[in-house]
Amino acid sequence: MKHLCIINPKAGQIAGRVTGLVSEIKDFFDRNPRMDNTIHVTRWKRDASGYTMRFVNNASEMVRVYAFGGGGTLFEVINGVMGLPNVQVAYFPLGRENDLLLNFGSNSIYEFSSMRNLSLAPVIAMDTILAGNHYVVSVILIGLEALSYQAGMKLAEQLKLPLNFSYLLSGFYYAFIKGEIRHYCIEIEGIKLEENYAGIFIGNVSSHGTGTPAPEALFNDGYMDLYTLKIPPRNKVVRIIMDYQKGLYSKWPEYIQHYRCKKLRITSPADMTISLDGEIFFDTELNLEIYPFSLNFVCPANISFSIFKPSPEDVPITEFFTDGDYY
Repeated sequence: MKHLCIINPKAGQIAGRVTGLVSEIKDFFDRNPRMDNTIHVTRWKRDASGYTMRFVNNASEMVRVYAFGGGGTLFEVINGVMGLPNVQVAYFPLGRENDLLLNFGSNSIYEFSSMRNLSLAPVIAMDTILAGNHYVVSVILIGLEALSYQAGMKLAEQLKLPLNFSYLLSGFYYAFIKGEIRHYCIEIEGIKLEENYAGIFIGNVSSHGTGTPAPEALFNDGYMDLYTLKIPPRNKVVRIIMDYQKGLYSKWPEYIQHYRCKKLRITSPADMTISLDGEIFFDTELNLEIYPFSLNFVCPANISFSIFKPSPEDVPITEFFTDGDYY
């Protein structure tokens, strides 16, 4: 097996410490000389996608790719290697937010922040969502959801505000001051919805940001979960958003609806603001389809597997050597 480490120097917890991080990784591999390893520091946006695709394509054996950074780094790595048979993806969380790992339990950041853990860990089979031409492992936000998330992140960083408060301020601004309410047509496997929605949330996982807005979503159940949000009256917006972030959307059926599906098409007369695992795109049409068990994701053995649905028997679990000078 080859080990490829992809480092995003712009990630929130890496900026200014690239040299030290590279040194730590090299020290780990020096202690474990049996591991064939390569370290690549990305040079520009999407560099991780092209580099990992070329590296894995040229390898004659299994490659374990480690994404050092945040959700954007993981997004690039996954979109470089999806569909290749000889790849496993590991995530070393060093972003401002590491949303995906919220779905693995309260101790997940610690367990994933270890080269020893990641190098020895087995893989689990995760679903991915093909959204247009890109694969998503966590969430897709459209409209007010996407705008509020992006603006909230910047607001929290610049003013040092709590994230949930920043999201709320941003959502209020785009809903009631900027007026970001759009007409959408949503086609769900024969069902057509045409409404003015404030935001649309599609989850492959349940947790996002500071809450759990998609409590039904599991990353290995073969479905994506769609939540549509109509704009509530001003006197109810705070309560509804707070309940929504806690997964209590069912208290407000007149404003929030939930659907489960395998395929989905969303259109709008004007360009939609679309966030794919935190990466922003614009388009008037988005086609989505779930791809069950399509990603071999490295998951430390100490993570409780009781929270997952069992993977099908035909999904291979790679065996790893356990000897060597690990620390």
